[in-house]
Amino acid sequence: MPDIQAEELIGAYCDTTRRIVVVSAYPARLQPLLAELTTRCYDVLVFRHGQEATLASLAIDLLIADRSIAGLDPLAGVAELKTPALYLVSAEQQPAHPDPADASAHAVWPGDIGALLARIEDMAGKSAPQAGPDEAVFKDIRMDLRRVTVQQEGRRIELTKTEFDILRALMTAGGAVLSRQDLMEKLWGEGYFGGSNSIDVHIKSLRKKLGDDPKFPRYIVTVRGVGYRLAD
Repeated sequence: MPDIQAEELIGAYCDTTRRIVVVSAYPARLQPLLAELTTRCYDVLVFRHGQEATLASLAIDLLIADRSIAGLDPLAGVAELKTPALYLVSAEQQPAHPDPADASAHAVWPGDIGALLARIEDMAGKSAPQAGPDEAVFKDIRMDLRRVTVQQEGRRIELTKTEFDILRALMTAGGAVLSRQDLMEKLWGEGYFGGSNSIDVHIKSLRKKLGDDPKFPRYIVTVRGVGYRLAD
């Protein structure tokens, strides 16, 4: 049984994490925020300056840039980064009537750390998970192709080998529809002559384990008369 007191001190154990990059000229000012983030399921990297070459090479779920000190923009001169970004500003810098389309990209610091963490969790959670070389990722599902494991929202999902192979085939098909025959050949080879309804049985079981409603699918869509594909 986990030691609750120890967990409060060091944070919960995380099967999966998201990566947050913090850029601040004075990161010590953000220490309360950094401490909270590191006890949650985030890998936090801190830079004092916007290092374009380094940042551009990283897979980032959320960038936090500290602009709360007037005249100091840690991203000055850095090319636009294609990643979700949250800008910390002072209360004086916060516009009285912020643009609704841009309001979610700013937060006051120092400020309510609970509200800020909720904003960060919302923004980081909406970014697409980054897949490693031996992984396949779709929405909140992450497959480790080398270890043959599947996680959904960080929780391990126990699949049979056939269910794993079906899910892998769908997730690596680039959104294309796979017929039942396509799936049978991928799973059991071209010489397999079993009934195609066996695929339907495995799909049903897979959906149940993923909590996927076939009437309102989040993961696997049935294309009538053809086969299956990933949901939009």
